[in-house]
Amino acid sequence: MGFLIQDDWSLDRRGQRAQARHREKVKQSLRDNLADIISQEDLILSNGQRTIRVPVQQLDEPHFRYDYSRQQHVGQGPGNKGQTIGRAAPGTGVTGTTAGEDPGQQVLEAQVTLDEVEEALFADLRLPHLKDKPQPKPVVADAIDFTDIRSKGIRANIDRKRTFMEALRRSQSAHKPFQITEDDLRFKTWQDTVIPDVGAVVFAMMDISGSMGMAEKYTARTFFFWMEKFLEKQYAHVDMRYIVHHTEAYETSKDAFYRTRESGGTRCSTAFDTAKAVIQASYPPDLWNIYLVYVGDGDNMWSDNETTGALVQELSPLASLIAYLEVNPYNRITTLSRTIASLNVPQVRWTTAADHRDVLKALRLFFHPNQEEVHRA
Repeated sequence: MGFLIQDDWSLDRRGQRAQARHREKVKQSLRDNLADIISQEDLILSNGQRTIRVPVQQLDEPHFRYDYSRQQHVGQGPGNKGQTIGRAAPGTGVTGTTAGEDPGQQVLEAQVTLDEVEEALFADLRLPHLKDKPQPKPVVADAIDFTDIRSKGIRANIDRKRTFMEALRRSQSAHKPFQITEDDLRFKTWQDTVIPDVGAVVFAMMDISGSMGMAEKYTARTFFFWMEKFLEKQYAHVDMRYIVHHTEAYETSKDAFYRTRESGGTRCSTAFDTAKAVIQASYPPDLWNIYLVYVGDGDNMWSDNETTGALVQELSPLASLIAYLEVNPYNRITTLSRTIASLNVPQVRWTTAADHRDVLKALRLFFHPNQEEVHRA
């Protein structure tokens, strides 16, 4: 008589399931703490050369635990169906102001890289209203695309599987012992992937006047840092133009854009007027998707608000998006926000940021492709 033995192979996969649960816990913790993570100054200054710690609750395999309140333990004495077999000790796991003797909940810290942060942050972000434009210049992507197999090539690109199969086929057809010869070698070949240029230009415009304090400027620069990271991650090539202003506006380099500190009054219209001049000189709207992103604190010369509103109205038919982030720590009503809110322009999206933690909210509002009619969050 034979015996059929069936092993429970699922027991051997407990480690894999635990690892999968841990990875999911890390991803969930990353998503929950994303607003705090992207506002860390040392992360921005590190240029991606460091890891980030996120809190993760410990994962234990299911098991019985003894009752810390010294009640009767599970499995001792008679019992009835549905009977409660234990209660938590009073005060267990509750945070207090004095020293206690009860065990606490263990929370571990997991390390994640900047790439993992970017993957979570940029997963749903896209340039809104992006259209195909007849750009004459293609963009060559950095990625290598292996498209063919050849019998000649460099040793580093040997295709081991195809080489093995070729040697096996030849040996069997010749009825000879298996051996790999030079004629059996197969090499992977590649070609550069040519991607059409999306034809997009983003104008980064920032208020650097005296009313912008250190906290406001840090929030503005944090927003632009992650905006550029998003564009680099999601698109092969996007033109960037940098404009700063006080009572006068001027175009500047990327390095100077993040480092310039000035004082003086505020005329927001000068930034939009400078962008208008650059568009007329270099970016025909029929060839370019144009995005204007402005960050300021809302303070503006009262006499300049009407001019700013008129320029936004004038630029709206040319632009795919006009975004305004107002850094407003005191949640006050500003003259510029009233002017922007009064415009009935579908291309305009605006929101306020009390501090750098609201950068995530602004990114999701401005660069979410499905928010067609949202102007403010």
